[in-house]
Parts: sequence; C-alpha cells; structure tokens
Amino acid sequence: MTSHASSSNANTSSIAARPIGVERAQRSDLPHCVILPALTRPVSGQPPVRIFLGTQSAQIRAQRIFFYSVEKFRDTSREYRIYLMKDISGFDRRRWRTGFTNYRFAIPEFAGGEGRAIYNDVDQIYLEDPANLFDLPMDDHGYLAISAKDTSVMLIDCARMKPWWNLERARNDDKKTLSDTPANIPGLWGALDGGWNTRDDEYAHLQARVLHYTALHQQPWQPTPRDYSYHPNPLGDLWFELEREADAEGYGPFRAEVPSPWYAEALRALDKQTAKPRQASPHALELTHTLNVSGLQWCHPRARQALESAPLPVSQVREVTPDALTGPATIDEDDAVAVTGLLEHLPGEDVPWVLATLARSARKLLYVGLTLSAARGADNTARDNANWWRRQLRTLTQQYPHLAWHLDIHRGEGSPIETTQSALTGARQPGTNSARQPHIWLLFGKHQGDNEQLRQLARHLGWPCEEKPLQFAGKPRKYRMLMPPSPAGLSQESLAQLQPPWPDIVLGTGWRTVNIARWVKARSGGRTQMMYLGRPRAPLHWFDLIVTTPQYGLPARDNIIHNLLPLNRVDSATLAEQAEHWRSRFADLPRPWIGVMIGGDTAQQRFDVADASEMAQKASTLARAEDGSLLITTSPRTPPDVARAFIEAMEVPHSAYDWHAEQGKDNPYQAYLALCDAFVVSDDSASMIAEVVHTQRPTFLYPLKEMSGSLSQQCMLKMAAWMNRRTRQSSYRGTPRQQDWKGRLFDTLVSNGLLPTPRDLKHLGEMLRVRGVVQLLDADSSLAGAYPANPLPDEMETTVAEIRHRAGERHWKSR
Repeated sequence: MTSHASSSNANTSSIAARPIGVERAQRSDLPHCVILPALTRPVSGQPPVRIFLGTQSAQIRAQRIFFYSVEKFRDTSREYRIYLMKDISGFDRRRWRTGFTNYRFAIPEFAGGEGRAIYNDVDQIYLEDPANLFDLPMDDHGYLAISAKDTSVMLIDCARMKPWWNLERARNDDKKTLSDTPANIPGLWGALDGGWNTRDDEYAHLQARVLHYTALHQQPWQPTPRDYSYHPNPLGDLWFELEREADAEGYGPFRAEVPSPWYAEALRALDKQTAKPRQASPHALELTHTLNVSGLQWCHPRARQALESAPLPVSQVREVTPDALTGPATIDEDDAVAVTGLLEHLPGEDVPWVLATLARSARKLLYVGLTLSAARGADNTARDNANWWRRQLRTLTQQYPHLAWHLDIHRGEGSPIETTQSALTGARQPGTNSARQPHIWLLFGKHQGDNEQLRQLARHLGWPCEEKPLQFAGKPRKYRMLMPPSPAGLSQESLAQLQPPWPDIVLGTGWRTVNIARWVKARSGGRTQMMYLGRPRAPLHWFDLIVTTPQYGLPARDNIIHNLLPLNRVDSATLAEQAEHWRSRFADLPRPWIGVMIGGDTAQQRFDVADASEMAQKASTLARAEDGSLLITTSPRTPPDVARAFIEAMEVPHSAYDWHAEQGKDNPYQAYLALCDAFVVSDDSASMIAEVVHTQRPTFLYPLKEMSGSLSQQCMLKMAAWMNRRTRQSSYRGTPRQQDWKGRLFDTLVSNGLLPTPRDLKHLGEMLRVRGVVQLLDADSSLAGAYPANPLPDEMETTVAEIRHRAGERHWKSR
C-alpha cells in the first residue's frame, strides 16, 4: 500500500515541504519503503536509487538526519526509495551487536533478486548525492565495499549476490560467516573509494562522501545511554549542523498526511490501554494562571469518557481524538492544547509531527503529560529520557516561537511526577510587549583569558550584566565545594557586591567561584541558573550548563556544550584597523606571509631552546618551499632564551616581534591574524589556537614536549590514560575502539566531582586534526598539502542560542 503527501509546489526549496510517499510492506518479514519522488521536469529516465537502511528504535534521531542528508544532496529529477530495515520479523536479534546487524544480508531478496541496491548503516550521513554511488561501474563484481569484509556501506548487484545473501542465510548464519564467505570468492568483491565510507579519523585525509560515526560511544545523538558514557566526536559539529538545518525547517520526514508505517498499528494498540488521565503538576497550573488560559483542547485516547478529569483546570475543555490528527478536518484553535496518554505510545518517528499538529492550534500553551517506563532506560533508548522529550518541545518552538510549553513526566502508573519543566522562551509575558531580559552576573576566575571569554559571551547575549571580580581573604580551598553553599573565604569587599536582587544567570569560570555561585543560587530560592565555562571540577549535575572544549576531557552530558574551540576571537573591526596600521611595514617581505605564534611553558608542556630551534627550522623550511616569509611573534609566556634562539635561527625573510624585548608595546599579533596567509602555532595555548583557526586559513601545529609536572598531576594523567586506554587506541580497521567498563567508570567518577580530568592540550590538537582544520608541522609540510580551511560552525552563535533556550526554561525534579 502506498500513500503520498501532496505539495502545492513540488519544486519548493524547503526540504520539509517536499512530497514523500510510504509503501507499506505486505508482510512483516519485509521492510517498509519511503519514496522520495522526482520533483522536477523532465524526470530522469534512470532507475530509482534504492537505499536499504539498517536502523532501530534507538536510532530515531540519527535516522531523521540520515533522511535529511539524502534529501539535501539528491538529484531532484530522480526518484529515491529508502527501505527501513527495522523490527523485521523472523530474525533472532539477541545475537546481534546492533538491532539491524544481519538485515543487510537479506537485501538481494528484499530487492526481488534484481537490480542494484545501496546498503547504509543508520549512523552515517551523506555529503553528496547517493546517486553518484548507485551509478558507479561495478565491472562484474557482486558488491563494492571499502574492503571485502567491511559491509557497513555497499553497492550490491542483487541478482549476483542472492545465492550468498538471502533471507534464509541472513536469519540463520552469523555475521562473520556471511561476510567472510563471499569475501573469499575471487572477483565477487570490488573496491569502493574510501570516501564513500569515511570512518571517524579518516575525514582529515579523504574526500568524504559518506561520513560514518563508527565509535559507538562518540555518536553525537547518544542513542543508547545505558550502554555508553558518551564523549564528544571531533566531527560532531558536521552532524549537528545538519540537525540544526532540519530543525529550522521543521523537517520530519513523516507528517500528518503521511505518518510512519508503524503509526496505525500503534493507534490500534492504544485501544488496549486503560490508564486514567492525571492532573498536571502545580508548576503547570501556575503557568496556566500566569498565561490566563481559559480554553483547552485535550488530546487523549479516552478524552470523551473523562472530560471531567482534564489535566488543567480551565473553564472550557474540548476533546481531540488521536484519529483526528491525520484527518482532513483541522483542530479548533484555543488558548491551550494538552496531550496525555498518547505520545509515549507512538513511534518516535511520529512524535514531532503530532506535536506540531497540536501546536498549530494553541495560542498560548502546549501541555504534555507522559508516563514513561518505571525502570529508567528500560528499552535502552534516549527516548525514555526526559531530555529527549525536552528537545522535541524545544525544537517545536523554533516553528512556533509564540508558544509556551510545559512537560510533566511520571515513571510508571501510580507514581508521583518525577520531572516537570516549563519554557517561556518565546512567549511574551502577560501585559507586556516583550519578554523580560534575564539579568547576568559574571563571576571572574584567576585566568584573564577565561574572563575575557565570559565578557565576550555576555556581549553577544546582549542582556543586562554586572561584573563581579572576586577576591578571597585567604587561599581558596577545594574542600569547601563539598560543604553546603556559603561565601566562606570571600573578602568582605567582594561579599558586599553580592546583594539582592539576585541574578537570573551566573556565568562563571574556574573552580574557585563554584561555591559562591551555589550560594547565590540558594539565596535566590533556586531561581538563578549556574552556567560555567571550561572545567569547574565539581559534580556536573550542579550546573544548568557547562560550555567546555576538548582539552578538559569532560564526558558528553545533556547540560554540557562541547565546542571545538574556546570562545576567544578578535572582532573584525579591530582586525581591519590593525591590518591597515601594519600592512605597509611588511610590504617588502615576499608572499605568502606565514604567521608564527610562539607560546611557552605550561604545567604539562615544556618549551625549551631545542624546541625553538626545531620549530624555527621547520617553519623556515615551509617558508622557503613557498618562496614566502615568516611574521613571528612571541608571547608573555615565552622564555626569553627561547625567543632569542628562535629569532637567531632564522634563515628566511622575516619580521620578528619579541614580547619581552619590546615590553608588550605596539604588538603586531592582531595584524598577523588579519594579514597572514597561513600560520604555525605552538600547541600550548588553546586561546591562541582558537584565534588562529578562526581565520579559516591553513594552520600547522608544532607539538611541544610533555613534562611530568607535580606528583598529583602525574598520578592523574596515569589514571586517565589507564582508564581510557582502549578508547584512545585504534582497532584493526584504524577506527577508534569502543568504550569499555574502565572508561565508563572513569566518567562516573568525573561526573560526580570525585576526580578532576587532567587538562590535555594534545587532545585538543588531535580533535582539530581529525576535524581537518589543522595539521602537524613537519619537515614535509607545504601549503599545497595543507588541509583545506574546512568551515567551522559559529560556536559563539550556537552557545548563545543554547543559553537563550535554557534561560527561558525551568526544570524541577522529584517534587
């Protein structure tokens, strides 16, 4: 059976508005098919591009972005057919590593034993048209893959492969047998360009066409939180950028006109549900009063029989049946719409469009009441987590910015409300023309670079802000973070600054200010939100938001933003002014101009004269090979003998600035950022690396030697290395190994503030190298071989957007 969504303009540029079709399988042992029809005329005479996708319920978020990537890059004059290999009957999945492991070996039979088919795992995204893979010459091979036994991306000749890969064998044989048998038959396998299955670290040196997130504990969408303690992926920003685009468009792919193939079955199963509706939380009732809600549309499987039990006390309640969501009639508009007893029973693919359908009818408030499994993560999916639902509602408000929402979650029938959360981010305050702007306090730490990041973040937020430089009467003590919040140890002058009215948000950095921020939050009655930069060295759940970068090694959590780089940057007006001031001074130096930024010692790294000589020699070799020159600057941390050794080693045209000799006067550093064609940077300063990388020009890192540091630092580094050893090694395929129990235990200790993660600038450099924005400086470096200046996301913009979201949200637990 096939159903199609119509569109008044098939050629629309909005991917979300494009028509799709669903062809339901006639048997439960066959996959359902989603049809992406041709949109333009004339229609291509080529056969439909057939993609068989291995997926499962835990991967709904990844599945949506896989679809979006296909839609984004596909040829609109051609039909594409995506077969969802999910929950297919007749297979014993208990032996599989994923919920779709062996489905791929039944593709020749699923495809009718003829034509071609692409196989993709769901943890992949396309970066170019899948038709380019589908149309590749196969030269009589039965299948193309990057290696004979790597079947995660394949182009399959279904007629030729059916004797080896068919439904019977896929059900009965193990994956190793199914992979090895055809691999050992001469001529059956053909080599596929590695770009069609670019795995993790390979992104830096392959032309990526399909990006494959193979490390399960680094998958950006965090599908199975019970199995892994997730860590940021160096390529995560590429996936998140696609997701942001899909969110902005309100992309499904399913919608009311064409629900998922599993939707009708889920509604039929609802007839067997007997749970009674519940009252909303006191916070929801307060919000209803604040917004002056008088009328309610209530969607519940048995709303007609229980209108007197409506979750919100309003003067008028009207029912909306689940059947009405896909019908031709529109739902009446009202002040509020409530949905209870429904969403948690629907396929995850249908939750976004059901919420959007209801939101279209709400003038002020969308209320969602859920009863999830009593056992947290019982189905081992992110969907059983409150944050999954919060994200659905937050995404929805991008399309309906006028709308406030409230979420109540119960754990099991008869249980009290576990989580209740409201968001007034886009809703106007009653009786005003605009929402009130939050008030911010900046709690400064001891590092000026971190404090400057706080200032820049506050400027970009544009909200009322006060700086609170804190002085302590004695040396701050870490043990105080384990005690109840108090201003103990703070000087009287600093304490005098901390008076009501209390701020809406505390932005801080460094562990020394954490207990002060906790005290402010306690004095505000819990209303103040704590948002921190870097690594606060405290239990992560204390914070409403942490904005961190790779060198701090924090695990991925719902309240942590993992940026690739610190927020340091020089504004464009300053760069333009400095460029104009300095350009003529370098006019006699040959181009390209290669900026050399020299740092200094850190607690973990040493910059000595030998390093200076080696760095100077390699930088000179690069300049000589390009017939260019070096523009050199040292920093306040550069040892004077290192600065002298570097400059004295120069044998190419150059201009040098020694910070110590010049006493910091008329520093050309910012002019270098504006004028240089490429950069060489020592890897000891995250801020310096960030400012250089943001120029989007070729950047080479010079790695300094690691030194032992204090005894406590040595112990911490050794423990971190042992606990994370396996996950930082490569498998036989060259991809990261999967996380083991030691890595999960280490993250548990870090998350609860029992262990501080060691600062690791080498890890930052490695993340940037994998992302393809820097490369290591060596004797063979050249601009021709430099990584392209791959675009980076505007992390200041995404950080500001996240803070704005959270500033409008209030979250309570176990009330």
